[in-house]
Amino acid sequence: MFFLWTCNDLQSIFYDTDQFGFDCLHYFPTNSFLFSEIVKYCIRPKNDTNSIIAEFFNVSDDYLTFDQLYRLNITSHEILMWSSSIDLAEKYEYYLSQPTQSNLSNEKFYNCTQPWFGSRCQYSFEFNEDKLVQNYFGTAVTDDIFDGTCYILLECDRGGSSMCLDWREICDGRIDCLNGGVDEIQCFNLEINECNENEYRCYNGLCIPKRFLEMDFHEAQCLDRSDYLINSSCLRFYFRLNLFECQEFICRPNEGKFSCGDGECVEDFSQCKNNRHLALSQSLSTQGNLSYECWISMVCLTKIVDKIENISCDQFIQSSEIIEQLKSCKFPLQFPVIPVLYGHVTFLYHPKDIDNINATLSLKPDYICYDEQLCDFLPPTFRHGTLTCRSGDQMNLTMNAELTTWKSIIDSIKPYFDGCITQHYHIIDSHHSSLYHCKNSSKYISKHRIVDGISDCFSKDDEQAFELSCSLNQTSRFQCPNEKQCRSPLFSKGICSFPIQINHDDISFYKICDRIMDLPMVLIDGRNHSDETDCEYWQCNNIYTRCDGFRNCLNGEDEGNCKNAISSEHFLFCISPQNYTCMCLPADQATNGIVNCFGASFDKFQDLQVNSITFQTYRFRCWNDIKCKEQENLCSENEDCPMYDNELFCDNHPQLCNDSDFDNLIDMQYISCQVINTRDISFSLETALIHPPVYTVPNNPTENPTNNEMIQSPLAKSFSQSEICNSGLYVYYRLGVNNYNSLCFCPPNYYGDRCQYQNQRVSLTLTLVTVRQPIIYAIVVMLIEDDNNRQEIHSYHQFTYAPLEHCGQPVNLYLLYSKRGKDNSKNYSIRIDVFNKDSLTYLISWHLMIPFVFLPVNRISAFLTLPISRKFDPKHCPLQCYKGTCMKYHNEERFFCQCYSGWYGAQCHIPIDCSMCASNSICIGSIRNQSICVCPHGKFGSSCRLQLVCPIGICKNNGRCIVIDERMIDESYMCFCSEQFFGTRCQKVKHRINISLMSIDIPSYLLVYIYNQIRFERTPPTFVILRKMTMFQSNITVYSQDLFQTVIVKIDNRYYLAVLQKFESSNIVTSISPAQQCVPVHELLTTKLLLLPRIQRLKSYHIPCQDHVNLQCFVDEFYMCLCTEERHSNCFPLDHQLNFACEDNVYCENGGTCLHDRSMCFYSILCVCNDCFFGDRCQFYAKGIGLTLDDLLRYAIRPNSTLNDQSLTVKLSAASTIIIFLIGLLNSFFGYLVFHNRNCRKVASGIYLRLSSIISTLVVSMLIIRF
Repeated sequence: MFFLWTCNDLQSIFYDTDQFGFDCLHYFPTNSFLFSEIVKYCIRPKNDTNSIIAEFFNVSDDYLTFDQLYRLNITSHEILMWSSSIDLAEKYEYYLSQPTQSNLSNEKFYNCTQPWFGSRCQYSFEFNEDKLVQNYFGTAVTDDIFDGTCYILLECDRGGSSMCLDWREICDGRIDCLNGGVDEIQCFNLEINECNENEYRCYNGLCIPKRFLEMDFHEAQCLDRSDYLINSSCLRFYFRLNLFECQEFICRPNEGKFSCGDGECVEDFSQCKNNRHLALSQSLSTQGNLSYECWISMVCLTKIVDKIENISCDQFIQSSEIIEQLKSCKFPLQFPVIPVLYGHVTFLYHPKDIDNINATLSLKPDYICYDEQLCDFLPPTFRHGTLTCRSGDQMNLTMNAELTTWKSIIDSIKPYFDGCITQHYHIIDSHHSSLYHCKNSSKYISKHRIVDGISDCFSKDDEQAFELSCSLNQTSRFQCPNEKQCRSPLFSKGICSFPIQINHDDISFYKICDRIMDLPMVLIDGRNHSDETDCEYWQCNNIYTRCDGFRNCLNGEDEGNCKNAISSEHFLFCISPQNYTCMCLPADQATNGIVNCFGASFDKFQDLQVNSITFQTYRFRCWNDIKCKEQENLCSENEDCPMYDNELFCDNHPQLCNDSDFDNLIDMQYISCQVINTRDISFSLETALIHPPVYTVPNNPTENPTNNEMIQSPLAKSFSQSEICNSGLYVYYRLGVNNYNSLCFCPPNYYGDRCQYQNQRVSLTLTLVTVRQPIIYAIVVMLIEDDNNRQEIHSYHQFTYAPLEHCGQPVNLYLLYSKRGKDNSKNYSIRIDVFNKDSLTYLISWHLMIPFVFLPVNRISAFLTLPISRKFDPKHCPLQCYKGTCMKYHNEERFFCQCYSGWYGAQCHIPIDCSMCASNSICIGSIRNQSICVCPHGKFGSSCRLQLVCPIGICKNNGRCIVIDERMIDESYMCFCSEQFFGTRCQKVKHRINISLMSIDIPSYLLVYIYNQIRFERTPPTFVILRKMTMFQSNITVYSQDLFQTVIVKIDNRYYLAVLQKFESSNIVTSISPAQQCVPVHELLTTKLLLLPRIQRLKSYHIPCQDHVNLQCFVDEFYMCLCTEERHSNCFPLDHQLNFACEDNVYCENGGTCLHDRSMCFYSILCVCNDCFFGDRCQFYAKGIGLTLDDLLRYAIRPNSTLNDQSLTVKLSAASTIIIFLIGLLNSFFGYLVFHNRNCRKVASGIYLRLSSIISTLVVSMLIIRF
């Protein structure tokens, strides 16, 4: 997963050393803007000692000392591009800062030749030399041998050396370790765990924020993936996949429970792609204390494996000796010698008639033995020594069952043991509110696991607890109609059959009175109403019916002057509403003003073209169905089609309609289907009354192409060798002249010389949301030990977060413990600190507890909202912080000490040696005597000494360039654009809309809805811009990235039509006044019309446009209607209930009301301030009228913008202030010089004027600082 980049013919491999002194390669995602994963591939030996790397000597590449590099004017950036390590480049930069005082002048830099790199040019991804590489790893992986990874940090007996423990098998609900079931100890704590209200409880008991379920995430957050039901396939050695996607999950609750060790899960003894099932079968087929002949016969007859000692079992079976060998066994015989299932189920063989055994079938055990205390619901019927057993006939292994494979035997007996427990309960509170007690068993399960489609109890009573499932008040459950059970979210809601809800208010405006019934009749006040009744006043000839192939008007005027007139020889097959019989209606009579046809089907004329409308666009649909039926299915079987009185009256009709014989049409009673128009009709502004009536000049933005090409170095050979390193990176290295070897660089989740061991770790998915502003933050994530005052940092990660690009995107991080084999008795937590990267000002911290430390992998998901600013009064803090400030975590009611630079510890009482941190960085902690430095913008490296530089002119139009990673390639650069520009390099010009308010009271704020296209569907505007207004401001300027057709301004509850154009426009100057207000419909229609049912009232919506000649638009509770040139109404859905209130106020201060344009990662945000507060974030307080600059300028100051981007008022104020300062400074300076002479101070006025000049200088200086 590591990528080697080349740029300008300079080799650029980024690597450094970890806290243990081992080399690490930096991995960058293929798309940096996806911001998904941050990983380092390091040499990670088994014992944390460098037992792999020997001393390097006699390397062939030349080297230069720091002193020689300095005399050659070589920069640290240049040696970094020449494959120097980041650490060495920082040392050289430190040397350059004081070349005469440093003792690093003889430090060596090895100038490597491609493809070699490293501190002594010892590494390479390629090996082109004709040299022999020592086969350090032995034989490579083959197709039939499992050579996967193991978890060895828990001492586990799997019954043999061929099978090892996978970390996913810990707390998986089954005993895998035969030494007391140590893999299931403490796991019942997960069963009784409960989550907070704002969290979702995963199936295994862990918790994740509910916000992840509301977002469109394509990756599970639960360790067992119970929150994301879509499977993702992972190839074993495909390195470009996200590591988290395939490595950080256990088996789903509804899939096979056997872990293949690489993320794949299968049923017991099913085939794994990596062949781990073969290792399991091999461990079961061990000889134990059996004789060789008995062992061979049992292995082959039970069919555990296909071959033994490289000899096929078929050869043994085909020989007649196998039965004789079986007779050599001493019965009763336990085989395999270790449990076959759940760590305690064993097989006992005592065959009665050996000579008649069918060798083609799998030999069935005569007795199934188990731990009686773990399965107390299953009474034993046979005992043999210490074994408690039941006969095979009692366990679904009857004499008649022909089982041909070992797996078929396991599948037959497994359901009897699914209800067993995994450990003996010592103390269980039977009244525990979160537990469900299985009937006739000692097993307890979480109540969250009832009615989830998975039987956890032997009698399956947990899946029948319907009443209990609905009384739990679990918001994640759902209930299907006409069911008494509330299902677990493991079920898909698609299993419910929801009736189609017919909403007579939700109908596209163009479908009204188009002579096609889109809604069934509804009885209102004793009258039947539909979309096709009471159409007397409807304007039938409109932009949607004109030349559409049907006569919607009685006189056919809507089809007049059309290119292809409708011919009367065309018939429409339809159903009479009077007697429900089939009839043939001429196409030219389809719109004769009488609704006498429920539907039309075109079988005979399906290829006929009429006015560019094919008859294939029409299909039948039942009122209670959402699917269109073909006409051949219409007359065959139609059930459950409700009549208008909601009676089910459809019967089965086996006869088929014979549309070729129109004289003998069959009776079509009880059929109530309609024809629907599936033409794609778009909202049209062809006849709109445009506003403002001006021509617009489209923008012609100049595209500034950037070089996006990345030359990927040839890592094919490294990838092809990757199976040797499991999930690691295969690298060649040289020990000296003609002495070569190979090794593996491992990701954090593995270690060992072949990355064959699974590591203990914290897998953190962090999603940060905030206001999309041109700000960059330094995010420091630390894994901390909480059990002492030192608060030891085990590992940390630091990355740059730019909200404009990264807001809402998850970042996956690995955090490792300082020692393998962590102390499970201690408490650990994650602390996340945020700093403003420009000023290095501390902003906020979060605290995440790590629950269930006994788990080998702690999967933590956090959804965090980052405020713009944070104020906290340390007076309310109970902690004593010696060298720091007492603060409170943003997500918890918990206090901590935020230490000053150079101090750490629970009370900031431990000093840190920060001498290696650059002077402009801050030092926040120490790990293994190495300081943790937080770098300002433009710096990187562990000591923040290396420079991040943007290419000159990469950001156009005065955009600000920032560098987000050290690669310094095209993907590393991000541009912050001013309001008028956008694009990856600010190369595109936004479209300007200037709106003036005429004869309208100036509101405190307004909303601007921008549509680039209006639709008949209920869709939100393309952009919503919130804009705060100042006291005397009468015009605003907003910008849109897209061309636009319609702009609507909302002030309070009033809507104004600011822009309405027939075509997409750009750069418009417009105004709104009371004439552009979209009047509420209740002010336009008579009381009689307003009292009509809405489905009937809609048909009078042409009246306001006809009666009010200056009316441009009006609104009702669902529609925004535009008046056309023909004085018709053209309506589209408008959502009046759009919620702009902030769920989490991260922006406003002093109780201001926060409004934003979207639920998270908002582009447009404002604060509605309380009395006496003002400012963009209500951050200023003014009682009465003041003369300070804050009072005078107030909203004129644009935050986070340079002086060049400020308004003219601010520029003039700044200029005048500077002029006054200069004049005052000169006056005071010359006054001081004059009265500095003693002769001038002989009188009292001289002394006064001298002091006055000094005071004036100080006052003017304070004023300019205050400005």
